[in-house]
Amino acid sequence: MYSHTVNDAIFERACECIAGGVLSNFKKEKHSAPIYFKSADGCKLRDYDGNTYYDFSLSAGPAILGHSNEAYREVLKRQMDGLYTNWDSIIQIEAAEKIKEVIPAAELVRFCVSGVDAVAGAVRTARASTGKNVYVKFKGQYNGGMDFVLGGMTESVTEPFAKNAVDPDDYYSEMCYTEGRASHALDDCVLIEWNDLDEMRRLFEEHGDEIACVVMEPVTLNMNGCVAEPGYLEGVRDLCTQHHVVMIYDETLTGFRVALGGAAEYYGVVPDMCTFAKAIGGGFPVAAFVGKKEIMDVITDTRVLAVGTYNGHPLAAAAVLETIRQLEANNGEAFVKIRRNTDTLKEGLLEAAHRHGVSMIVQGMPGALFPVFTEKKKIINHRDALAHADFKKHVRFMGMLKERGILHNSRLCLSPAHTEEEIMYCIAQADEALGILAGEL
Repeated sequence: MYSHTVNDAIFERACECIAGGVLSNFKKEKHSAPIYFKSADGCKLRDYDGNTYYDFSLSAGPAILGHSNEAYREVLKRQMDGLYTNWDSIIQIEAAEKIKEVIPAAELVRFCVSGVDAVAGAVRTARASTGKNVYVKFKGQYNGGMDFVLGGMTESVTEPFAKNAVDPDDYYSEMCYTEGRASHALDDCVLIEWNDLDEMRRLFEEHGDEIACVVMEPVTLNMNGCVAEPGYLEGVRDLCTQHHVVMIYDETLTGFRVALGGAAEYYGVVPDMCTFAKAIGGGFPVAAFVGKKEIMDVITDTRVLAVGTYNGHPLAAAAVLETIRQLEANNGEAFVKIRRNTDTLKEGLLEAAHRHGVSMIVQGMPGALFPVFTEKKKIINHRDALAHADFKKHVRFMGMLKERGILHNSRLCLSPAHTEEEIMYCIAQADEALGILAGEL
């Protein structure tokens, strides 16, 4: 295992000036310090103790091009030589035009800084456009850290409105609980199960005239990697159309990873709006929400405020343009590499699990995989996972991978920058960890 002598001293220093010693609560693990990195190249990172790590986190998703990408850095340097303050310029228009070109739902674009900004702007815009107030989100999906979309729980299927409380039988409810939330924050939030079209139909029959929008991760990549069942996205699309509800894809993770046109291109079901962050700028802090003109026009005529001093910062816009340029180069060769790397890693993980007699499946999509410890052939939603998946075993397995130099965020992200050596290393460490798990059964 790695030595962290210098790293631990850095953490002590951080705790003296940064709340909790970390920049996000999700970076803090019990009984261990976060890893502080000194340099990065491709999909390898090095810490201050001289340890090398293999990056299957990609900075929690955004580093879709890997680290220290030469062409990407050169574009940012050139932009620095021109304009690097938050004035409007041609480059923001060019970036919006490129997004509009590749994203099916993007008739108009509004830039922002983070995924949580994008979700907030999209929900506000949907409410103004429909004149309705209630929004729908899904158990086990993560849409940002704001009061009104973070966690929550429901009493039952028949009582779908969320409340700020912890379900002791639901690890995700506990993970996303916070004190200090406004008492009314979840009053208009409906929380239901992903992949349950019957539940969605009942909800729309009872509350369709109140619902402004449905916000969904097209793949549940923050928990268990649940993909849409055949007909599910199409069914939700039909219900939203019938009830004049805005369908929103939160593509913070699927966007620019599953396909250049996002989940709408990959699944062939086009929403009314999408939110993007993380990979849209290849690692730069940038986000956007996009949508059909008739919806986004509530911003155009200033009925809706969508504001932010750093929205569309010139450096961020340059990052977006270069990221898309590299992803679409050579007829989308980057996505061929992502899918090949994903297939290789998935096959290797499954073979290792089978060899050690460990009941594990691997779910997700091209570019992001989620190991799930279960006897079932697939897990379709959060309710299914609570009943049939062993989350504690998942935490144990992923912890052993990190001890062996594999960085991740519970899921394993792939990029065109991953090499065969890095993927084989990950498979070898997973094989070793699964062997240990097998001995603990």
